[in-house]
Amino acid sequence: MKVLLASIPMTGHFNPILVAARILKESSHETAIYTSTIFRDKIEKTEIRFIPLPEDADQGVRDLIASFLSKHKVTAGLEDILKVFQGIFVDPMISQYRGLQSTLKEFPADVVIHETCFIGVIPMLLDPSSERPASVYLGVIPLRLERADGAPWGPGLLPTEDPEKRKEHAEAARSVDETKELPLRRAADELLAEIGLPPLPTFLLRSVAVLADLILQPCIPSFEFPLREPEERLHFIGGLLPNGAGDVPAEIKKAKKAGRKIVLVSQGTIANNDLGKLLAPTIQGLGDREDLLILATTGGKPIENIPCELTSNTIASKFPDFSKILPDADVQIAFGGYGTVTQTLSFGVPMVVARMSDDKPEVSARVTWTGTGIYLPTDTPRPEQVRDAVDQILAKPEYRARAMEMAREFALTILPKSCPSCSRR
Repeated sequence: MKVLLASIPMTGHFNPILVAARILKESSHETAIYTSTIFRDKIEKTEIRFIPLPEDADQGVRDLIASFLSKHKVTAGLEDILKVFQGIFVDPMISQYRGLQSTLKEFPADVVIHETCFIGVIPMLLDPSSERPASVYLGVIPLRLERADGAPWGPGLLPTEDPEKRKEHAEAARSVDETKELPLRRAADELLAEIGLPPLPTFLLRSVAVLADLILQPCIPSFEFPLREPEERLHFIGGLLPNGAGDVPAEIKKAKKAGRKIVLVSQGTIANNDLGKLLAPTIQGLGDREDLLILATTGGKPIENIPCELTSNTIASKFPDFSKILPDADVQIAFGGYGTVTQTLSFGVPMVVARMSDDKPEVSARVTWTGTGIYLPTDTPRPEQVRDAVDQILAKPEYRARAMEMAREFALTILPKSCPSCSRR
């Protein structure tokens, strides 16, 4: 079978696509990835075919993201968020789509697997005359389907069955719809109309899922909030874990043997321009603790970018091998990215999560709801906040117990062997 996988030029969106492509290739499927040139080397090292996005849907988007991150040292305002969301998701849609059409002529795939935010697949799915391949949505953020309690996606509201709380959720949903969802939907509908296609069936990122033939969520059912209606096309497939690569500091095993607790801290590979947001307060808050070993990871940035002195109980690494380190970890501190959290929980490690933008409140709400960690609702936690949260997790074994329950479920959750939605084509 020929499988084309598609991703926008963002690392957190690309990584699950690369893992999925590797799994398919190892299962003897012919695979290709349609994405940014910044990922060419990673793709070609796995001997998977690389197909580049059009320039405006690649470099143009990357320039916009870099400019946005440079401008906004703290959480941006609504106007700027909408502007960058339109620039990243909506504006490249037609270019992505036309590039996809050309790619499918060159590489006639049986299946297209597209991550949550690859909007260029929408015109293909909306075109009734399209002789298209099967479409598989691969979630790289928490599910965008309608929740049972009517809460909107974004603010990270916890599930509730209380009637009064549900009224509050409904009001929050109206606000989010009017201020965030509808402007993006209208902008996308205008572009679709220009090429003679009907409007979206629902909000933008939800449409990518509901239009697909199959929805694959690289997670487990227990980590997702209850949905309004059962979705037969939805399958939970467990974690898409990358092949291990990177450093494995010898100090970790030594510290573990000595009975010290291992604390990992990372800001990921995108929100790591200012390592003073999470790495520094962690080191400052826990740096005097001889019972702990801190591993501070920079996501590729120079170690010197950490804006504080590395204490005697701290080691730093640009790229550690999480697959070998997480089994020894006692706590992971991170911005609550979906991939980071699901990978960490698949190893049964409880978390301290922070950050208030992007999908982080939604991911962090799930950490809170499952009892697998503590959410610090700030982009810049203070050292004492980090210290108190880590102490609480280490003092209460129920956090580790819940994380281990998640790990056992991850181990048992796998992709179904048959796919009726795809086999119909």
